[in-house]
Amino acid sequence: PDCFIIEQKLKEKLDIPIFHDDQHGTAIITLAALINALDIKKKSIKNIKVVVNGAGASAIACSSLFKKSGVLSENITMIDRKGVLYRGRDNLNQWKSAHAIETKLRTLEDAMKGADVFLGLSTKGVLTKAMVKSMAKKPIILACANPDPEINPEDVHEVREDAIVAT
Repeated sequence: PDCFIIEQKLKEKLDIPIFHDDQHGTAIITLAALINALDIKKKSIKNIKVVVNGAGASAIACSSLFKKSGVLSENITMIDRKGVLYRGRDNLNQWKSAHAIETKLRTLEDAMKGADVFLGLSTKGVLTKAMVKSMAKKPIILACANPDPEINPEDVHEVREDAIVAT
């Protein structure tokens, strides 16, 4: 959360644009990828279910920009190391609690069922082939963990020929 505090203080003190690349740079490129993939797959941004694995600066910035671009807040399920960010969960800081939703889902595996989009800003190998199989038709997978993605494209294509994968 320090990056959010630092960014806010800089915005208050300076009269120049403030840009944190881990937040805003990632949000801009993932939104561009999402818009293009939705166009290719003929899906509406207003009707998609998005799972965001990771709840750090990048994930929060991406989710915020996705919402500003038309993804419904209740259609974004964010997950951190302890599980789904849901309303009523203990120990959520102000930035995470802003993305908590009313849901009975508690795990990544649960959240992936029927999801249109997976946005990974987390760790290598966390997304399984079984989870990919459980996604909606024509899924979009943005596996952005660095240097190794949450799932490799070839693993996705082994189980889903209708998927778009970006790493």
